[in-house]
Amino acid sequence: MENERVDEATRRRKSGESEGDEVNSDRKRLKTENDSGRSCLDQPMDLRSVYEVVKYEPSHLPAKYYDTDTTEPVSYSLKSLDELLSWKRSEAHPFNVATVPLASRQPALTSGQRKTLVSHDMMGGYLDDRFVQGAESETPYAFYHWQYIDIFNYFSHNMVTVPPVVWTNAAHRHGVLVLGTFITEWTDGGKMCEVFLAEEESYRAAADKLVQIAHCYGFDGWLINIENPLSANAVKNTPLFLRYLTDQMHERVARSRVLWYDSVLENGDLRWQNELNNRNRQEML
Repeated sequence: MENERVDEATRRRKSGESEGDEVNSDRKRLKTENDSGRSCLDQPMDLRSVYEVVKYEPSHLPAKYYDTDTTEPVSYSLKSLDELLSWKRSEAHPFNVATVPLASRQPALTSGQRKTLVSHDMMGGYLDDRFVQGAESETPYAFYHWQYIDIFNYFSHNMVTVPPVVWTNAAHRHGVLVLGTFITEWTDGGKMCEVFLAEEESYRAAADKLVQIAHCYGFDGWLINIENPLSANAVKNTPLFLRYLTDQMHERVARSRVLWYDSVLENGDLRWQNELNNRNRQEML
């Protein structure tokens, strides 16, 4: 009887050990299954692994290419002759390059019909439209009647007005040419004219930069607006400057235009004629 009790105890102990082994085995299997389903991000970090380090370097471009408050890229102008002559394509901001090619339209701009030009002259320019990636303004100025115009000119009172890229893209989508503005005015403008219109080398240098800027940013030409008296020498070189600029634009930018603003007479006086006559026609030759 005593032997039977020993055998029964031994059997129960072995049975318990077997059940315990099965439980431990199930626990190990469950742990393995859970481990296999874990994300790689949950794994312990291997200090020997190589990780990519992302660095944000400051832009090598001048601060004027970015809005001071938001640091977002903006369109901009050139304010002096020195800025124009020192402009380099390698320093051009890629955000300001137009991406929409000039669409074809009927009738073509080269046809003999009269053309309609709209000049954007609003509070000095470069307002909400200067933001390349869009502005948060609820009432930005917009133009909806592209089908009625042939040429869009962006105007400001800075010496070299580069059209904001948002206007160039919008106009090109509708087959409308876009012109920047080259302006001199008042006493300072007269001084600049005496410098760049002094001789052939100087007016060609200025014209070459204007061509390069238009070609780089993808717009279609210039409105030349000289609104200050000119010396006899500057008056003599003005038509030559216009002809050279026009020829170079036509060579490098298809369907480009160069327009002259009626303000200076053949003797250098500043006097608007509001028509083409013998006193201002020398600039058209």
